[in-house]
Amino acid sequence: MPFDTIPVNIAGPSYQSRSRTLSSQSTINFYHEFDEGGKSPLVLHSWPGEKLIGAGAAGIGRGSHIMAGVEYRVVGSTLFEVSSAGAHTSRGTVKGSDMCIFANDGSNMFIVNAGFVQQYSNQSNSIVDVTDPDIAGSIAVAYLNSQFIYTKTNQFIISDVGDGSSASALNTAQAESQPDDLVRAYVFDQIVYMFGVLTTEPWWNSGSGLPPFDRIDTQMMSIGLSAIHSVANNDSFIYWLGDDRQVYQASGGSFNRVSSIAIAHAIEGYAVVSDAVGFTMTMEGQNFYMITFPTEGKTWMINEGLGKNGWFQLSADSLGGKYNINSHAFINGKHHFADDTNGNLYELDLNTYTNNGASIHRTRVMSSIHGGLLNAPGKSVQMSRFELIMETGVGLITGQGEDPIIMIESSIDGGKSFQSADFVNIGRLGDTSIRVEWWSLITFTDLIIRMTTSDPVHYTIFSGAIDLRLAGR
Repeated sequence: MPFDTIPVNIAGPSYQSRSRTLSSQSTINFYHEFDEGGKSPLVLHSWPGEKLIGAGAAGIGRGSHIMAGVEYRVVGSTLFEVSSAGAHTSRGTVKGSDMCIFANDGSNMFIVNAGFVQQYSNQSNSIVDVTDPDIAGSIAVAYLNSQFIYTKTNQFIISDVGDGSSASALNTAQAESQPDDLVRAYVFDQIVYMFGVLTTEPWWNSGSGLPPFDRIDTQMMSIGLSAIHSVANNDSFIYWLGDDRQVYQASGGSFNRVSSIAIAHAIEGYAVVSDAVGFTMTMEGQNFYMITFPTEGKTWMINEGLGKNGWFQLSADSLGGKYNINSHAFINGKHHFADDTNGNLYELDLNTYTNNGASIHRTRVMSSIHGGLLNAPGKSVQMSRFELIMETGVGLITGQGEDPIIMIESSIDGGKSFQSADFVNIGRLGDTSIRVEWWSLITFTDLIIRMTTSDPVHYTIFSGAIDLRLAGR
């Protein structure tokens, strides 16, 4: 019986089911996007690399913020102002050791972490403690309409107009629809989302009363916040990790769960989620939300335009550990990433294929190949050839990546074990005529293919094809 050439999708999300034989898909340091050109429904790209642009003092990055077009970041116990060239200038000492939450009015930046509240002025280049007893001890800060909004565990406090360092004890409120401890007040699209442990209440600046904010009765959500630093927004949505360990997005009074079943299963298995850190970014017109679980050593990211099918993983090592980034700033048209293990600051660069010189290990575990592709579900199938349809001839002039390869492995037990490691070439520089083919005679009822790369070149995979024929029962 001759072999038939069957098209197969290469790109796809990380989707590992509780039953690995049902789905073992994994996408690490690759991301997938919708192909607007129509060559393939989804295209797989390598996630960009990082190049070092500066380093602060020894210590762990604790957060980044933009004020008046200038980047600031906290490393260890120091607040740095960062120049466009990456030079770090110390601007004072920041108390505490937790991740910081920032808000500013263009001249004054308030820095809050674990009860410490400090004010930095770009006029005097100095940091002072905020001593107002109604503000001191806050755990978060936000800004709206010339007033700062501080979060305490049982209430929020609105600062005086134009002065974030003072507040009236009368300018406070707490959850009204249901009794609930407050986790964080967060401003998005002129609405203040009062995230509690179990519920979320949207408020708006009515301009009257004490405080001059009122609850929006029709938009209350029965979803709380389980990680204070997981909240982030882009122009379209606000994202957060809910009290039920699901990732949510909200906009315009409605909210949606964006966790796939597989992502939900993974997060529900984590022992600690309260330290999760999230941020959003936009790259080449696509919106992304990244969430890292430091204790668990995992980083997940979603391509917003693909919905629940947009999830993939980022990792700083070859074992699928977390991505070593915990804050992001977009300034002067560049994405700046702060390392969570040292004081380094990186630029995410589409033309860089290492992380500060370190190899990037990329993995894609495909969805299963089975007899259903030959309209014979459950039947034994035999393959002879597997081809990747991708950009070729991307090798470097010298060094690693001069003759780039992809390692291909196969599993016939639902992704529980892999074997038959072979290497296929994707073309030296300019060799665009090469066909990326893997020849192997395998008989199976269910086949899963894993592709792994570490060469510092750009990978773009459009689709694939496999030669199959029926092989009996």
